[in-house]
Amino acid sequence: MGRIVIGVKDVSVIPREQAKELLKKLRLKPWQLPWIRASDPLVKYAGARPGDILKIVEEFPTAEEVVCYRLVVPG
Repeated sequence: MGRIVIGVKDVSVIPREQAKELLKKLRLKPWQLPWIRASDPLVKYAGARPGDILKIVEEFPTAEEVVCYRLVVPG
């Protein structure tokens, strides 16, 4: 069976004003986003803190790029 290789292409903290606009566009509250713990290596790499929203760009072999957003939570 073959392996699926997933690579994180980019990770960044979204500025507060852009995060507000994104949440308004998606009609979501911050806590409705998928969570990522502050102890996660991606969070540490990006320099994010609890309450920040991360934009993560991943590469998959079946799709060019996938963008996902995560709310940083304590832990």
